Amino acid sequence: MKSANLWMIATLAAGGVWLAQVDWSAYSQESPAPKDEVLDLLDARARSFLESVSQGAAQQAFETLLRGSPLLLQKTDALKTLVERAGQIPNRFGRFRGFERIDARRAGKDLVFLRYLYKCEDFPIVWSITFYRPISRSDAPPDDAAWRVIVVRFDTEVEQLVRS
Repeated sequence: MKSANLWMIATLAAGGVWLAQVDWSAYSQESPAPKDEVLDLLDARARSFLESVSQGAAQQAFETLLRGSPLLLQKTDALKTLVERAGQIPNRFGRFRGFERIDARRAGKDLVFLRYLYKCEDFPIVWSITFYRPISRSDAPPDDAAWRVIVVRFDTEVEQLVRS
């Protein structure tokens, strides 16, 4: 049902006309999307990361987020540069104001894409974090330790949010 609220005009026997808004969502045949425990676990991990970055602890934030990830094991210059750039966010974009998840998608059972709008005083930043579970067991309980970050990046290309 596209519109949950419809306006109805009722004519009463006494001759009056009443305008009433009726909420039809309770009668909808559509059921709410099932809760995805894996997305909730990974979202909590990403939120903890963003909170740590916002508090000026970028190095620790990346080490925690990337635990078990081949990205952390590589200790590349690219990772070092990313940590340094994250530490410069307040100077470049202004004081941290908050963040919100703007996208959460699964590609199959073992790949999850999360995106967040990280709001700074002067300009927003888009964080993208991709999780991969190398060994999938459908009977395994949700566990964020089985998931590894394979991509983490941020940019200021906010116009891309309306194109995807």
